[in-house]
Amino acid sequence: VINPHSKGSVTLKVMEYSYDDDLEELCPVCGDKVSGYHYGLLTCESCKGFFKRTVQNNKRYTCAENQECKIDKTQRKRCPFCRFQKCLSVGMRLEGKRKHLLPQQKKDTFLTH
Repeated sequence: VINPHSKGSVTLKVMEYSYDDDLEELCPVCGDKVSGYHYGLLTCESCKGFFKRTVQNNKRYTCAENQECKIDKTQRKRCPFCRFQKCLSVGMRLEGKRKHLLPQQKKDTFLTH
């Protein structure tokens, strides 16, 4: 914005925005705050790590109940079977992981599918 009362000077108007915590994205698996895109989906750090460990270690879980356990922030560790099923049902996928870098690629370049 140019100040009409001064010769040659410029006055900048700073726009202020407030941040509303209620607008934060929540993890579709457990409802915790998301930390970024992981395995193709916005998820929290806990579900990212759980999904990664399950896949990398080829873990197989069983549900002690009826395969309909509630998965939320406070109960997400109670049934790994239902948690992993929920990860898959909301869209987490193996193709979303970072691929290992090939020798001819720069260190800061990642391939994702």
